[in-house]
Amino acid sequence: MRQGLRTAHSTRRPQAALGALALAVALGGLGTLSACTGGGSDDADGDGKSSLTTDQSVSPAPPGKYKTLPQPCIAVDLDTLKAVVPGAKDYAGTESLTYDTDRRVGCSWHAKNADGADHALTIDMERVVSYDPAVSDEVEAKGDFDAQAALASIPPLPLPGSTPTTPPSATTTPTASGTPSGSPDSTGGTGAGDSAGTDSPGDSGQNWGPRRLTDVGNAAFIYDTLTPAKGGKGVARRDVTLVFRTANVVVSIRYAAASAPAGDAPQSSDVQQSAQKVAKQLERKVES
Repeated sequence: MRQGLRTAHSTRRPQAALGALALAVALGGLGTLSACTGGGSDDADGDGKSSLTTDQSVSPAPPGKYKTLPQPCIAVDLDTLKAVVPGAKDYAGTESLTYDTDRRVGCSWHAKNADGADHALTIDMERVVSYDPAVSDEVEAKGDFDAQAALASIPPLPLPGSTPTTPPSATTTPTASGTPSGSPDSTGGTGAGDSAGTDSPGDSGQNWGPRRLTDVGNAAFIYDTLTPAKGGKGVARRDVTLVFRTANVVVSIRYAAASAPAGDAPQSSDVQQSAQKVAKQLERKVES
């Protein structure tokens, strides 16, 4: 009887030991699996976040230099206005209608004299803002300026040390719409302004044709067009356009001068120098 009990007892002990050993191995394996799984997950998450930050983050482009625009109707001083638009009844100017004066402003002045001479000045100032975080406001403004120069067929500046090209002839002078005057229009004729950019023999040494300017803003161009009096009657009119960019602001100046009936056509030198004088003042106003 005692021997039977011993036998039964000894049989149960190894079974219990084996069960405990199996449980320990199972728990150990589970812990190892958990550790491996957890470590792998942490590494993957860390690598994933690092990769995402490196590949998808974009450093925002710097904001534009200028955050505001000057008041347009007082941007040109009174003495200049009296010289450019002589005989105006009111020099307060007419402010342009815009929907966001933080982004765009403008003003115009007009005078018609008793002898029939007519002068008009219009300025427009736009603060360019880029909505692409990878493109700065200044780069966006440069693109806008370059597009206007291309539309007006303005030749590039000559490279340093290169031989200057022949000044553009009157037949390649752009019109106000950007189409070269003297070129065939939609009717098969030629546009008005065949004498655009020309002047009196005394000014023949100066190029008054469409060209880049190097003394206004970061970049600038100018051109003018002439509408001659028809049949020697009526008025001859010359329109000059000057566009310049300073940082993220693009400024456009349009100045028109019409002679008295049967009078001589306004000279390119006169209208262009007047527009450049206005441009210098506007540049200082924008940068102040």
